[in-house]
Amino acid sequence: MSEETVGFIGLGNLGKAIADNIVGGGFEMAVFDIAGAGKLAPEGAYAAASVAGVAERSSLVFLCLPTIASVEAVVAEICDATAPDDLVVVNTSTASPRCAAAAHARLGGKGIGYADATVSGTPPRTRAAQARLMFSGEPEHLRRLTPVFETFSEKVFDLGSEVGNGQRMKLVNNCLVHAALAVSSEALAWGEKGGLSMKTMLEVLEETSGRNIATDHYFPRAVLTGTYDTGATIGIARKDIETFVEEARADGCRVAVAESVYGSMRELHEAAPDVDQVTMYAFTRDGGKIPE
Repeated sequence: MSEETVGFIGLGNLGKAIADNIVGGGFEMAVFDIAGAGKLAPEGAYAAASVAGVAERSSLVFLCLPTIASVEAVVAEICDATAPDDLVVVNTSTASPRCAAAAHARLGGKGIGYADATVSGTPPRTRAAQARLMFSGEPEHLRRLTPVFETFSEKVFDLGSEVGNGQRMKLVNNCLVHAALAVSSEALAWGEKGGLSMKTMLEVLEETSGRNIATDHYFPRAVLTGTYDTGATIGIARKDIETFVEEARADGCRVAVAESVYGSMRELHEAAPDVDQVTMYAFTRDGGKIPE
């Protein structure tokens, strides 16, 4: 059993996959989720009644939360808790560089460490310990965290100690992912309308220059099979691309293409807020109608 005790807050699809692997790696764990920690807690983990209940019994607290507002709220609760002296909060959520800087400052004022460890990887890949992490934080924090990271990730990219670099890199990644999904939906819908089969197009794209994350992963696994399940809702996708646009615009960057992708994601989200992100394909193919 490791000397580190791990707290985990946010047991959604990805958070649950991460937490299960950490417990499976031999770490003592306390968890909390607003939907009910008791029913979501990994086997052997302590289900706390509050965020404070997690912070007060942990040396490392992981956050895997859906929105910037939820990260801010949980950080505030941790700051109000009676936390141990060596506590480090590790944010695996997709938020923003500004959110990271604010969390770092607020936690630092209480003597609590902060690091970003944003995740690239679906829940199934994470359960298989194949996630990739984008870390930014103090070298000592990375040393302490590496054995925990190894329970659910295959590679850790160390982006240095600059606050927010982990968040910035994740938004770069997700902008490209969502752009690929949106434009691939338009291209493949046009191909199908002209008589090309989805299977044929994906086979060709696998060997040619148009391949991307959507044609390699989302469409073969979730569109061609008819499951329309990637483990991420359109609400999460919209939040990520909207955050990228806001952050990049604030830095004076041109975001014309990203704004167009955001418009497509927002349109689907407003029509059907709970569908999987890959429903973008059917929505595009059917002229802006939600498939039955």
